[in-house]
Amino acid sequence: MVANALELPALDERFDTVLDCGLFHIFEDDDRSRFVDSLRAVIPPNGHYYMLCFSDHQPGDWGPRRVTRQEITARFDKGWKIDSIDASKIDITISSDGALAWLVAVTRT
Repeated sequence: MVANALELPALDERFDTVLDCGLFHIFEDDDRSRFVDSLRAVIPPNGHYYMLCFSDHQPGDWGPRRVTRQEITARFDKGWKIDSIDASKIDITISSDGALAWLVAVTRT
């Protein structure tokens, strides 16, 4: 299936759990808000969203735009409960050290 993550309600589906490894951090600011709104529409109360995204602690300027902990908190402030935001790593092919990341768990309220 191919779909637009900014228009998840068009799928006419509900998801108790959504896993995101590397999607959130590719969006520009306005689209990040649209993405979170799209998620809110398809995840029922008590459903979960898990995200692994590039962290602002990653040095250098290659790859996706970095995401701050504060931005995550701000984006998931309405209709969500942030369960955890933990420092992590994303395995990548261009560096055996990986990329610094945030591992995020939120619950739909």
